[in-house]
Amino acid sequence: MGEPVRFDSSVAAGTPPQAAAAQPDAIARTPRVIAIDLLRGLAVMGMIMVAYAGGWDHRFAFLTHADWRGFAIADMIFPAFLFCAGAALPYALRRREGRGRAALAGHVLRRAAALIALGVMLNLLPGFDVAHVRLPGILQRIGLCYAIVGTGCVLALRRDGLRVSTLVIAIVVLLVGYADLLLAWDAPGCGHACFDSANSLPAVVDRAVFGVAHLWPWGRTGDIVTYDPEGLVATLGALVNMLFGVTASVLLTRSHRRATLAALAIAGMACLLAGFLLDPLVPVVKKLWTPSFALLSGGFTLLVLLVLIRLVPPGREAPAWTHPILAFGTNATLAFVGITLIDTTMQLPLGAGSGHDLLAGWLARAIPEARIASAAYSAVLLLVLGAGLWQLYKRRIVIRI
Repeated sequence: MGEPVRFDSSVAAGTPPQAAAAQPDAIARTPRVIAIDLLRGLAVMGMIMVAYAGGWDHRFAFLTHADWRGFAIADMIFPAFLFCAGAALPYALRRREGRGRAALAGHVLRRAAALIALGVMLNLLPGFDVAHVRLPGILQRIGLCYAIVGTGCVLALRRDGLRVSTLVIAIVVLLVGYADLLLAWDAPGCGHACFDSANSLPAVVDRAVFGVAHLWPWGRTGDIVTYDPEGLVATLGALVNMLFGVTASVLLTRSHRRATLAALAIAGMACLLAGFLLDPLVPVVKKLWTPSFALLSGGFTLLVLLVLIRLVPPGREAPAWTHPILAFGTNATLAFVGITLIDTTMQLPLGAGSGHDLLAGWLARAIPEARIASAAYSAVLLLVLGAGLWQLYKRRIVIRI
């Protein structure tokens, strides 16, 4: 079978369970938390089911994002990605301990720059229309968060690793600071504490920095593009979710005792409750990644992780049922690139329509229930991509961009 191919980047892929023996002694002595890889894999699979529908007008409610205020299960997917990226960070730093802070910071920034560049390049497809390319995006936000959180962790790193107290303080400062910004913003025609899609602080800043032509074309107020869900200011909230992942990972690598898991469960429930209680003051708005949304989604992700840890405790061999999910989780960045390329190809003109139209139309005729037909289209893409990822997983090939 040969040696696995590894382009090292634990941002989105993590280290597969099979590769644990190849890590330095400090890592090998720490049982791999397979649940983090499972969470990442489930997030990738969920993203495909939500974002690549056969018919946008015919979808199950649980596969649909909240329109603006409030939350849906589909809104928990991106926070899970950020959580997993943060959870991988302590492993990435520990593998390179002893190289000095400058080398570690350089590694973090190079990795972040690669993700941002890749995200912009994917947004250029298929027409490479530079004048209207969307500059923000999912990979761009992950890269920006990784640059900020990763550099901060390098600066805060001590001989005994990262201190949980430092991470908690950073989370609190971000939550309070971002909330203050949103509440203090006095929007013309909207007033203080404006959280709408046209006049909120994140929307105004994104239009000023990027220009409307470079925002998400479906980020509209009425018929006018006014915001981007992965914009600059809202990244302050997304940083919190990545820090949740870092904090959970630090705790889990030090101890898997029941007391640690119980403390994490209490923290998860407390974050959920805090998000709901904060909603009347700072509304839960995923597209602005408000502090209340960061708390709610962070608590939700943490509780899901604990359920997965219960199913697959650290140090145990991954059971057979987890392998298809791990195929997505161990090559998550590649999966994101792959599904983007598949969808781009499916949207290209083909005869009277496109590949998407032909497949979605055939499924609609074959399956009477429109919502099932729409989900079946997503499932077909999931299976096609999964077939390729499974071959890499069987061969222990992890391509880390």
